[in-house]
Amino acid sequence: MYRGFWVLIVSLLTGSVGMAQDNVNIAGKWYGTFKLYYGDKYRMIVNLEKDGAGYKGTLQLPEMSDNDQFEIETVVYRRDTLLLRIDGMRFAFTGVWDPAVKQFRGITGLGDDQSDANLGRKEITVGEVYKRPQEPKPPFPYYTEQVRFNNIKDSVTLAGTFTRPAAQGKYPVVLLLSGSGPQDRNEEIAGHKLFLVLADYFARNGIATLRYDDRGFGASTGDFDTSDIYDFSHDALTALKYLKARKDVDISRTGVLGHSEGAIVAQIVAANNPGVAFVISMAGVGVSGRELIDQQSAAKGKMAGKPDSLILADQVRMKPYWDLMASDSNIAAITPRAQEILRNIYRNSSEDVKKGQTEDELIRRANMSRETISLLRYKPLTYLKQIKCPVMAINGTADIQVDATTNLKEIERALNENGNLLTTIRKFDGLNHLFQRCKTCDVSEYGELEQTIDPLVPEFMAHWILQLPPSEGR
Repeated sequence: MYRGFWVLIVSLLTGSVGMAQDNVNIAGKWYGTFKLYYGDKYRMIVNLEKDGAGYKGTLQLPEMSDNDQFEIETVVYRRDTLLLRIDGMRFAFTGVWDPAVKQFRGITGLGDDQSDANLGRKEITVGEVYKRPQEPKPPFPYYTEQVRFNNIKDSVTLAGTFTRPAAQGKYPVVLLLSGSGPQDRNEEIAGHKLFLVLADYFARNGIATLRYDDRGFGASTGDFDTSDIYDFSHDALTALKYLKARKDVDISRTGVLGHSEGAIVAQIVAANNPGVAFVISMAGVGVSGRELIDQQSAAKGKMAGKPDSLILADQVRMKPYWDLMASDSNIAAITPRAQEILRNIYRNSSEDVKKGQTEDELIRRANMSRETISLLRYKPLTYLKQIKCPVMAINGTADIQVDATTNLKEIERALNENGNLLTTIRKFDGLNHLFQRCKTCDVSEYGELEQTIDPLVPEFMAHWILQLPPSEGR
């Protein structure tokens, strides 16, 4: 990506004298938005001022760094083209002036992501970035409490929100477990606050919830980057222990709801655990992490219009790498071999593939966190066969991250074959990984959709929870 920007710089700086004349004075503030991978939108504020014959300026990213201002290292403005660049944060914008809308229309790159972006003079407020009609607004007709509880084993303090109906009493409660990556208690993705919407719906229908910031994120302490799914399960067990000490919780009806990676954590937590009354798996997996990789690559290939033969060829080419990374071998020991495999794959790839990234960029992007490695090596059968409580597993048929049919089938098979017939399996037609009714259903669409979750989903889950009998032996 940056090579393309440098080509533009060179062409602009070596242009004719006539092209070096600015059309207008562009000093002052410019406002725009850009998207990252999951459709998360971020505002950018560019403040330019004259600097001799050219310009200098600063960049603000309010959603990322509050009021911090970053010095723009390169500002190039020639005729109708503007280029901005900050090497230290791998940021770049290039745009062409459109007099019809009085904006620079172009592309913004940040890190490995890039998206369409415009810069104009009109200020953009937070409320204008997203429209989220399902997000609940105060005053709320239920009780909420900001809470903290300690995972003594890992020296982590977790901060969250407990929500229950307003009237005094003991309520069934659901512990909400978020998906991959550092997440806040609302599991906010692309402006959607899924867990806030669920907590609101459940409280209005007689069910309490606890949701919390992931370790090392938000108001919780700890180090997310050095943690894996088993560390996250320790946090969840600590949350359950906290809930069972509350007087407004019905401990015989205390369960866990996990979304995506959170559904994996829920499987680990519920295995051979009589303290879990029920499990709800949203977009959870039933196949191994290694098999999920192939499913995801096939789904992405189909969305890109690739024929089955080419999709299979891609999987065969990548197989030695994924097999090695999914093995039980020590990561440090196998990393040199894994990098060698990737370099050979890159060198034997087409020129079109090589245009998209350099060999070193491929190696850098392939660097996996402890979380990712634990997901890749996860085998659901180990834990599913140990779950004895009622389980609901739901997936959307338009989910390209976790295939609904194969994963639900494996979840049901693993539970039933080991004697757990208290299972409810449901596919929701036309819903994506976030259980939104989607259009293209690609992950980049998350932020474009106003719907946070299809209303049928929380209704289905709440009805199921309320009809469950109290668990025994507590």
